[in-house]
Amino acid sequence: MHRKWMALVIPLAAVGALLPMGTAQATGRPQVRPIEWRACGTGAECGEVQVPLDWARPGGEKITVAVSRVRATDQARRLGVVLFNPGGPGGPGTPVVREFAAQVFPADLRARFDIVGFDPRGVGDSRPAITCPVPPTSPAVTQFPATGAEFDRLVAYNRRVARGCRDATGPLIDHVDTVSAARDIDVLRQALGESRVNWLGLSYGSLLGATYAGLYPDRVRAMVLDGAVDHTIGTRRMVVDETRSTEDVFTRFVAWCDADQACALHGQDVAARYRELLDNGAQDATPDEVGFGAYTLLNLPSYWPQLAEAIRDRTGFAGEESSAAYRVIGCHDFPSDIRTFSDLRSRMTAVRALAPRTRGYVEAWDVQAGCAGWPIPAANPWGPTPVRGAPPILVVSGEHDPATPLVWGTGLASQIACSRHLVWSGVGHTGFLNDGPTQQKEVDYLISP
Repeated sequence: MHRKWMALVIPLAAVGALLPMGTAQATGRPQVRPIEWRACGTGAECGEVQVPLDWARPGGEKITVAVSRVRATDQARRLGVVLFNPGGPGGPGTPVVREFAAQVFPADLRARFDIVGFDPRGVGDSRPAITCPVPPTSPAVTQFPATGAEFDRLVAYNRRVARGCRDATGPLIDHVDTVSAARDIDVLRQALGESRVNWLGLSYGSLLGATYAGLYPDRVRAMVLDGAVDHTIGTRRMVVDETRSTEDVFTRFVAWCDADQACALHGQDVAARYRELLDNGAQDATPDEVGFGAYTLLNLPSYWPQLAEAIRDRTGFAGEESSAAYRVIGCHDFPSDIRTFSDLRSRMTAVRALAPRTRGYVEAWDVQAGCAGWPIPAANPWGPTPVRGAPPILVVSGEHDPATPLVWGTGLASQIACSRHLVWSGVGHTGFLNDGPTQQKEVDYLISP
């Protein structure tokens, strides 16, 4: 998962309650047409596929899923397609492949596979798009309420957001959960003319991929789930785990500043400077915006110089608000268990004891606070993502990943029969984006599972 999905790519009925394996087609198959490709972007092709709005009625109204592709550079040795999801929820893969394939995907991967990006239902260029006239967050409404009145304002605001989303998005709003998106992927597979697919899913893309593999295990050739999400843990543990891992990474950021003169805060008390911003806000940001903005910049060590400059200059934290698609899909897949101010206050006390420096400003808090009081029923609430009968799937986790902690990878791998769990020892969100040797192991696995 990550809120700022594109910036991280460029430099989550429970799954356990799904139909049993082998009955994924019980609702019928929509007619699938080959994709009509057109040139687009930087040496890419673009198109779309039609999928049912409601998978319980496959013959009913249709929506479109946007797709992009770059063809394998070594057609004589082509192995098939790699479907790519950059995370989110709500992160579109189409622009990544369309515009940045050469920068994002290693040459040996591009040689052997067509790289295919797609925008999951309701996301990006897929139509209709999830639309929320009221922004999912507001500087005037804190996600860390200090009083019952502030909590009531948060819940009222969330409900106002959801009403606007429903009015602007229409019936699609009830069908943008991860299970529905996973069923769409099999339509995409058929439209591509492939009997099996390969998958590279980062962050939330691990949940989407595991859900697909659970539904259609015989249609997977190889699958990388990097930055793994465990859909069994529930909101409370999600917050606790991310809070603990983010505090760890912030400590490493401070140590980097102490040791490296390239840090704009070298020689200064970094923790004290940051604490003052969380207390009072920055020139252009509230304390909430500072905390969530800093969390985003902690995700990749390559962003740490930018974070140091933002703390020094007291600016550059705004603009990290959640997207409409992120909020709506997130509340379907990660519904909040917060019901009262007392619930949230006790959790706030716990996370601030766990993380006195970063104070619980993590993505999971945005989910639990932003989905509190959400009136749209969750279509894919917390539950396991069991996979049986697929080829060995590669789950990848980092020892110091602020957004998807190592323990989540251990949990997801335990739900996937015959999976392999690759753990890398560095710092940052996903090995693919942060560690060259880990990225190469993922590519080697996709070529020769």
